[in-house]
Amino acid sequence: MRRVIWTGVGYSLGLSTSFYMQKRMRRAVQRVAPEHMRADVSAKSKATVQRAKDTIDRAREVVIDLRDAAHEGVGAMQRERADLLVEFDADDSMHSGSARNLRPDAEEGRGFRPLH
Repeated sequence: MRRVIWTGVGYSLGLSTSFYMQKRMRRAVQRVAPEHMRADVSAKSKATVQRAKDTIDRAREVVIDLRDAAHEGVGAMQRERADLLVEFDADDSMHSGSARNLRPDAEEGRGFRPLH
């Protein structure tokens, strides 16, 4: 989670620095450049801002898709667990107790074994 946060911080710092430099450059160009260069720089900076906005919108869509996929996966996992618990509870010949009484075999590090 830290990497995601710091990646977001890095992207936002880079984006804000980019906007700041564009604004500063636009002011400098307007002071010294001829009219046709001012229009060209202004058009290019507007195009860059629009590309940045489009990139942010796509990133939001990706985050929303990832969040939805995670929720869907957790729900499917919970349903599968419930189905397995019902299946194991119904089949007493597979084990000596309920599936809820199983715990990891900590000593040997493999599989599960009944608690009793």
